[in-house]
Amino acid sequence: MKTIAIFLDFPALLARVLPIIALMGCIQVFDSAQAVAQEEQGSELKADIAKLDALRSSNNLDAIRTQIDLDSATWHKRGRDAFILYMYRACGELSSYDIGNPSQRALLLGQYAISVLQSGDLPLPQYIQFVEFLGFDPPVMDEPAWKDLRREKAQFWLEAWVRVSKAIDPSFDFDDRPLLNVPPPPSTGLPAGVSPSSVKNPQLRGEYEHAIALNRAKIEQYNQQSWLKLNGPRVFKEVEQYLGNAYSRAPSDLQELQQLLSRYIQDASVRDRVLREVRKSAKR
Repeated sequence: MKTIAIFLDFPALLARVLPIIALMGCIQVFDSAQAVAQEEQGSELKADIAKLDALRSSNNLDAIRTQIDLDSATWHKRGRDAFILYMYRACGELSSYDIGNPSQRALLLGQYAISVLQSGDLPLPQYIQFVEFLGFDPPVMDEPAWKDLRREKAQFWLEAWVRVSKAIDPSFDFDDRPLLNVPPPPSTGLPAGVSPSSVKNPQLRGEYEHAIALNRAKIEQYNQQSWLKLNGPRVFKEVEQYLGNAYSRAPSDLQELQQLLSRYIQDASVRDRVLREVRKSAKR
């Protein structure tokens, strides 16, 4: 088994992401105190990841485990978002470099990723990021333990499939873009994008605030559907690849795979394709 590698066409990605960032810019306003706090957190995160980089050079997986356990507890105290941010970077270190015994590294990476996935609801992009860390399986593991781990990982991958499938709106109109700046009621004579506090009439200010809220919701929906359009096909492919690879590895358990596929995937053609690939591999 090998870690699933994902390669992106960055120019194309930027071309699709930058308009979304621009749309989000109209609602992202941070005061100076928040900006300072974010800068401090970024510096501390960089310092903690630098510790892992230093330990990586010694190829000491146990030392890295100890450091991650210590630092993750500190980040957890700062809040769940801070903890997830740190764990994403820490898991990235484990998934990107050959450190120590490959099987032990795969087990440690899976342990950390699963701990985040089980910590509570995650936004879909974050959920997918941590599920993708589960693509690296231990090359060597006793069969009973591997069978249990495989089933656990497979369920996370299949849940990713379900979440992406349910989130996709096939009728979404990408030409219907949110506004960069919401105009206040025409009778105010004010330009688009002004602060609601500039609208003195309470009724008109309420109408303006409502329009801003609707546009904000539209931005969030546009961002989500754009993310799904860009990443959905890749996620579906990775789920099929993981299941095919994992269940082609001994011990064989097609019955378990069939049960999981029936529980999570409605499309019979997908279920048949995964099972067909596993059967093919078993004959080789």
